[in-house]
Amino acid sequence: MEQKCSSASIFCLSVTGETKKCVSGLNTPVPSGFFFKDHWTSLVCRTKTFSKSDVIRCLTGKQIHMMGDSTLRQWFEYLGKAVPTLKPLNLHASGKSGPLMIVDTESGTLITWRAHGLPLRTNKTPMADLHYIANEIDNLAGGEHMIIAFDIWAHFTTYPLAFYVNRLAIIRRSVVSLLQRAPRTLVIIKSANTGFKDIYASDWLTWQLDCALRAMFQGLAVVLIDVWQMTSCHYSPDDIHPPSIVIENEVNLFLSFICPQ
Repeated sequence: MEQKCSSASIFCLSVTGETKKCVSGLNTPVPSGFFFKDHWTSLVCRTKTFSKSDVIRCLTGKQIHMMGDSTLRQWFEYLGKAVPTLKPLNLHASGKSGPLMIVDTESGTLITWRAHGLPLRTNKTPMADLHYIANEIDNLAGGEHMIIAFDIWAHFTTYPLAFYVNRLAIIRRSVVSLLQRAPRTLVIIKSANTGFKDIYASDWLTWQLDCALRAMFQGLAVVLIDVWQMTSCHYSPDDIHPPSIVIENEVNLFLSFICPQ
């Protein structure tokens, strides 16, 4: 049934916007959505807000492997706190670089996070625990039960763009190989955040990297979670680590691609 909205309403897009399923390969428009009362309405695809029970149902039987920096670790930490049945395993590793793991044995859910390889600004950690994203992907069989999520940007702002592009090209080759051997594997890429302003970086430097990442993976059957737009338009103060309400909306978008409506 067609819905109409008042011409006086600036939120008509929430009614007439995108209603397609959240699947791999969708383009990201500008704007990709908007916040209203701390709720993100996506204009990319049809999303939902996940309760604790929804998250458990969505992730039953899934393996989620997260690789990247601390802004992706926020997703891992949010899921660990939001779902009581997900219990941490002590892998005797650094909490800043991982590897970290939470599991729910009843639902068969496994979620891991680890930092990407060097360059990395972190606490003292064994070199053996620092694995490159491409190597990790190459060692995974993939399949419809597996979700791979990664980001890579914050620790590269002090390096030449060519160095970063070379790293992306290596990761892209591994992603292409993974999708060839296991096409039903869901690969989700988190974009860069805004708000990184200190001696190491600025939004301008970060944007150069983010543009390269988007161009590198364009045309592949992967998902881009555009948190650049989400963090740039929220009223919270600039911070490389957004507040929990923003992370909640990011995770809801992430889960909407795992369990599309």
